[in-house]
Amino acid sequence: MKIISIQCPHCGAAVERKENEYFGVCPYCGSEVCFDDIKAESEVTGLRKKVNDLDWKINTDKQYKKQLAKWKKGRNRTYIVSCLFSTAGFLFSMLSKENDDAFINVGVGLLILAVLLILIGAPLHCMSYPGFFEGNEEFESTKTSRLGLLGKVTGVGFLLLCGSAFCSAIICAIFSVM
Repeated sequence: MKIISIQCPHCGAAVERKENEYFGVCPYCGSEVCFDDIKAESEVTGLRKKVNDLDWKINTDKQYKKQLAKWKKGRNRTYIVSCLFSTAGFLFSMLSKENDDAFINVGVGLLILAVLLILIGAPLHCMSYPGFFEGNEEFESTKTSRLGLLGKVTGVGFLLLCGSAFCSAIICAIFSVM
C-alpha cells in the first residue's frame, strides 16, 4: 500500500494519505484535508491506462486484420490452383483422341491433384488461420468453430471444383460441336 504525506493547511503537520483515498484527517488539529490534486492525478492516471488499453486493442486488431487478409490471399490461391488443375484435367481428358492414353493420364493426374489440394491443402491452410491454436472454441471475428472453418473452406473448395468441372464440360461440348 502506497502512503503519501502532505502538510495540513491549518497547522502544518504531516497528514498521511493511503492509496486511493481522497480525504484525510490531520492527527493534530483534526482538520479534514482534501487531496484534490492527488484525486485529479489518479483520474488522469486511470485515463492514461484506459487510453493505453485502447491503443493496445487497436494495434492488436490491426495486426489481426493484416494476418486475416494474408490468410485469405493464401486460401484464394489454393482455390485458384485447384480450379486450374481441375479445368486442365477435364480438358486433357475430354479433348484427347480415342487412343491417346497419355492425355487421359495427364488429365486424370491433374484431377487427382486438384482434389488432393482441396482435401489436404485446405485443412492445412486452415491451421494458419489467425488464432486457430489459441484455445478459443470460436473465432471472435466470424463466430465459427475450428471444425466449422474447416468445413467452410473445404466445402467452398469442392463447390469451386464442381464449377470448374461444369465450365470444362461446356468448353468440351463447344469444341466437340465445331
